[in-house]
Amino acid sequence: MQLADQNAELPNDGEMVARIRAGDAAAEEEFVKRYRRRIIAIAMIRSREPEAAADLTQEILVAALQALRAGQLRETEKLSAYVQGITRNVINNYLRTRARRAELSLDVLTDIQTADVAVSERDERRRLLQAELSGCSVLDQKILLYSLVDGHSLAEVAERLKLSHEAVRQRKSRLIKKITKKLAPLSHS
Repeated sequence: MQLADQNAELPNDGEMVARIRAGDAAAEEEFVKRYRRRIIAIAMIRSREPEAAADLTQEILVAALQALRAGQLRETEKLSAYVQGITRNVINNYLRTRARRAELSLDVLTDIQTADVAVSERDERRRLLQAELSGCSVLDQKILLYSLVDGHSLAEVAERLKLSHEAVRQRKSRLIKKITKKLAPLSHS
C-alpha cells in the first residue's frame, strides 16, 4: 500500500517541507492531516492491533517531523516516498521486537491454555443453549428474548405478545427450568 494517491500528489510538498523546517506549527498540522489516515491504515494492516497501530502512527509522525525539521529530506517532491520509508522501517522494527517477545515462559503458556479451555467451554455452552432455544416454539423464544435480552418486564412482554401475565410467567419459568436442567452438567461449581 502506498502512502500517496498516484494522481493526487499535492504540488505544495516543497512549500510545506520548507515551512516545517522553519518551525511553522500550521505546516506540521497540515502534514499530520495529510498522512495520518494513510499511516494508521498501513499500521493496522501490518500489526493487526488497533492500539499498536495508533502508537505506531504517533511514532512515525514524530519521526517524520523530526527528520523534516532536521532537513533530512533532500528531494521534497519525494515526500510521500520518504514518509512511506519511515513508516515501513518503524513498523518492521516493531514487528521484529514483538517477535522476540513472543518467546513465552511455561507459566504464561499454561495460563493461555487454561484460558483456551475456558473459551472452549463457554463456546460449547453457547452452542448447546442455541440448540436448545432453536427447539423451542417461536412464542417461547420471543418471551425469553423480550424478557432476558431486551430487559422488558413480564407485564410488558405479555402486553406485546397479547397473552396474560400469568401465561408469560409460567412459560418463562418452564423454559428456564428446562434449559437450566439441560445445561447443569456444564456449569462450574
